[in-house]
Amino acid sequence: MRKIFILLLLSTSISKAQIGTHSGKRISIVSIELQVKKAMDSLKIPGMSLAIINKGKIVYARGFGFANVESRKPVTAQTYFEAASMSKPVFSFYVQKLANDGVIDLDKPLFEYLPSADINDERYKKITARMVLSHTTGLPNWREGEKMQLAFDPGSAFSYSGEGYMYLAKVIAHLKKKSLRTLDQDFQCEVALPLKLKHFHFVLTQESKENFATGYQDGKPVLDNRDRQSFDAAGGMFANVTNYAKFVIQVMKVRKLYPALYTPVITLKSDDPVKLFFRIDSWTAGLAVIKANGATNYWHGGNNLGYTSSFMIDPEKQFGYVYFTNADQANGMKKIIEEILFN
Repeated sequence: MRKIFILLLLSTSISKAQIGTHSGKRISIVSIELQVKKAMDSLKIPGMSLAIINKGKIVYARGFGFANVESRKPVTAQTYFEAASMSKPVFSFYVQKLANDGVIDLDKPLFEYLPSADINDERYKKITARMVLSHTTGLPNWREGEKMQLAFDPGSAFSYSGEGYMYLAKVIAHLKKKSLRTLDQDFQCEVALPLKLKHFHFVLTQESKENFATGYQDGKPVLDNRDRQSFDAAGGMFANVTNYAKFVIQVMKVRKLYPALYTPVITLKSDDPVKLFFRIDSWTAGLAVIKANGATNYWHGGNNLGYTSSFMIDPEKQFGYVYFTNADQANGMKKIIEEILFN
């Protein structure tokens, strides 16, 4: 009888537990979880983890579904996913930490640090770190041939580019006397350890491998043969919602020391597909700016083969969310989570 009474108390407390939304309203955890599970079924997402931040603290973090459908291994708040393009804001923070330390000048042409053998366009000699981080280099997202051409003069327009981030990563490795295979060691010293972020890497470690979610496309597991031991600034980070949420909390707390992360560099054109799909107004040196309900929010998402992720924060309110999924092209979850939390 005593056990039944305790279970009833726990059940009642869970049902009454509430989380603050961006507008200050309260929403029950039960309601959040019911909506998340319904969306997962609709979007055919095998597994997902979600963290919610209120007033600079993680107030909710848990997993849903399966990290591996075949073994029925559940997703938890410690399950690792490919962060995909959510690697970019982390790399941007790293670069701006080095800029604050005088290692690199955000507005000095990268060519002066390290010429690129991959670009066959003299205009690239104008490209700076700030242009890379704000996607205004003119470089393609990913190359199709051996040599790359620029689509426009650097700094004159917006065009999302993973290649720009990889060029900047090579410059950073050169400046720090590292290779792409050893640059994560420097990232640990400069960012992960000072921010007390455990197992937060740009390479696949034993810890993340043991707790890794299998990626799925159309319900089938996918195999990514890329080199997981080489630093990939554009999409190679491995993280879980707990350590990534801790990262964005730190980014919000120290925002005055990193003004480039919060200062728009370029406004997206009204017909830009990225603007239309994600409701983005402008891009800073690392984050997309989304204005909604009278607030300025900062967002980034990610999509690798078999994985989709997203986060959005409001530094003024120290509010935000982070989620990871092991489903390919599950961008529809962004709208659903934001309808729940940013109402």
